[in-house]
Amino acid sequence: MGWLATRNEETWRKQRVVPLRMAPVEVQVMGRGSIDVLRARNVSASGLGVFVPHGFEGLDLAEEVELVVTLPGDRPFLAMGVIKHVTESGDETRHFGLEFTALAGSHRRALEAYVRSRQA
Repeated sequence: MGWLATRNEETWRKQRVVPLRMAPVEVQVMGRGSIDVLRARNVSASGLGVFVPHGFEGLDLAEEVELVVTLPGDRPFLAMGVIKHVTESGDETRHFGLEFTALAGSHRRALEAYVRSRQA
């Protein structure tokens, strides 16, 4: 079981990349009665980690939210996602993980190309 957990974490890390500070990935998160414009902490073709400089009022775990994702140099695109986890770091920085639940094939391919470009 330990090997499996380690293997899954290793696979997860290979699939996610960290955006460049000078070329951020912007994510607009639209929940019930709220909208936040945030920066991605990490990016994969299946989801995003997003920095949140404030609390999570109006957003619940497992709640589906509408997203507008802007990759560097690309046009924004719409997606749907669900909040999978919330994490607080020691410096009081918060981030949450979003898993895409609805994403057009062309947008998934754009995300895959972005991940490959950051891995190179």
